[in-house]
Amino acid sequence: MSKPYLFSPSEFAFGYSGCKRCYYDLKVNNIRINFGFPTIFSKIDTIQKKFYHNKPSKYLNTNKVPEGIIKTDYAKLHKSEVLYDQKDRAFQLRGKIDAYIDHKDFFSIIDFKVTNINEKKSLKYMTQLNSYAIMFEKPDENYLKLSPVKNLGIFCFEPENLKLEITPALEMSTQYFEIKRDDDLYLKFITDIIDFLEGDIPNLNNDCGLCNLKLQTFPK
Repeated sequence: MSKPYLFSPSEFAFGYSGCKRCYYDLKVNNIRINFGFPTIFSKIDTIQKKFYHNKPSKYLNTNKVPEGIIKTDYAKLHKSEVLYDQKDRAFQLRGKIDAYIDHKDFFSIIDFKVTNINEKKSLKYMTQLNSYAIMFEKPDENYLKLSPVKNLGIFCFEPENLKLEITPALEMSTQYFEIKRDDDLYLKFITDIIDFLEGDIPNLNNDCGLCNLKLQTFPK
């Protein structure tokens, strides 16, 4: 049996949905180009999680989330059991969540985003949030299980104003966007990705800076 494909939930929005050649090189040829992640975002992430941990869900300022307690302290790299696409090909999911909400009888999974608030933009994260739901409902052995996961959403933070009283303070507006769960559509999405990875290598993309760098570094 061949080794299962391994996918990170966060790779879909900016990987497969971005430059197809770069995504193919990442998954098939293991070509990784790391630019690093600005440390300021890691700092904001830490502050957000510290503030919201163990807070009631009303702190999300939305009526779309049932009453429950927000949990942000599960920092473990999580992994699903072996799953299968529509063509019976094995894959697994591995990644970290920002937060989940314990509603006693069910759960919600929430992702924090520091971004300008836009409902249309929120739709691009559907595959990421659906991945989290499946990953936690069907975890690999010795991993946390959350079941059932009934709600998915992203909680957006947008810098809005710099306020100066005693010391400067950055004010942010927030908005919650509900993400639809659709396991059938998600499984089709995974099937399409594996079809792509098992197909012919895509051409280099002239509109992609990384593809142009590859062409300069490894000219044909």
